[in-house]
Amino acid sequence: MTQKKPTTTMEGEKCPFCAKGRLVLCQADHRVISPEEPEIVIAGVWVEKCDECNEMLFPSESSRYIDQALAQETEQLTPTQLEEIRKRLGVDQTEMSEILGLGGRTYHRWEKGSQYPSRSMCCYIRILGKFPFAFKWLRDGGWRHEKATATLSPQANFEKSFPDLALTDTNANTTHPPFNPAISFSKVNFG
Repeated sequence: MTQKKPTTTMEGEKCPFCAKGRLVLCQADHRVISPEEPEIVIAGVWVEKCDECNEMLFPSESSRYIDQALAQETEQLTPTQLEEIRKRLGVDQTEMSEILGLGGRTYHRWEKGSQYPSRSMCCYIRILGKFPFAFKWLRDGGWRHEKATATLSPQANFEKSFPDLALTDTNANTTHPPFNPAISFSKVNFG
């Protein structure tokens, strides 16, 4: 992915920072540091750099390019993907926001591209899109209809809640919850 040279710039204008130098259009590597991700370097971003103080401005086309590159690097859902998932689930933007526990217009802003969901929210939305029964359970407040003290075993609850994910042992005709390495690692024999 490479950025095209911006068509609208402030090249040649007086620097708004030092008021001495002039802005020069050039390419630079842009580093993004986030607490959720390792450092990401976006190479060849067009910037307007002051020839005196070296401060940089990003043309609006460069800002959009950075947003697109970050979305691709962090596996963010695009506005189009967000819209497709929502429509497949049969809800409008406001209802989707409410179901996900967001502000009323948040999903609208994500689909418009003026804001972006976090990586973890993208994973959550992908899961809901892949497993519509989980979305229906969330939308309908399924947890409100379950008894506080379930009489079924945890295995039966798993099978009932996620029938597509239950693993079946064909020899014994029994169902087992998926393997959890954290549990098996906690059983260590020191003897």
